[in-house]
Amino acid sequence: MKAKDKNKDKEKAKEVEVSEEIKEEAAAAEAKAESGEKQEKKEKSEKPEKKESGEEKLAAMLEEAKDKFLRKAAEFDNFKKRTAREKTENFTLGLCGAVEKLLPVLDNLDRAIGAAEGNDDKDALLEGIKMVRSQFVEALGALNVSEIEAVGKEFDPDLHNAVMTGESDEPSNTITDEFAKGYIYKSGDSERVIRHSMVKVAT
Repeated sequence: MKAKDKNKDKEKAKEVEVSEEIKEEAAAAEAKAESGEKQEKKEKSEKPEKKESGEEKLAAMLEEAKDKFLRKAAEFDNFKKRTAREKTENFTLGLCGAVEKLLPVLDNLDRAIGAAEGNDDKDALLEGIKMVRSQFVEALGALNVSEIEAVGKEFDPDLHNAVMTGESDEPSNTITDEFAKGYIYKSGDSERVIRHSMVKVAT
């Protein structure tokens, strides 16, 4: 019986020894695993963000900015074309409107020429020409164009062009003669000289 007890004790001791070895190996494996996880976390924390993701983000922002720029450039180009087209259309409309107001004058000039060819009455012809001129002045007035006053007025370089000077009973710098009438456009607060009066000025 004693021999059996001894064998049992040996077996128990062996089992305890094996159990202790297993526990030690498990503890070592667990420690190794924990160390590996810590190392992996450390590497991940120390590792900078992927350059690829930053570059992709920057490329996307650049592409978006480029797209916005191209759209704005296209809009501006369309605006320039539209403005140029509207400017041309407005000029054409203005020109056509002006010519339309002058056409009746041309019609009456044609009638005056036709009447003069079959009539020797110079007075009637002169009266007809005066009427046509009056009609022309009215047509210019409808376009906000009027004659620039000259004779008897003080010379104004903004309105008059002195092509000659001479002695006169009039005060110095007074316009004494007019060789070609000047015309000015006035609309509201805006005005522009179309042609300066060609005048003679007293010295």
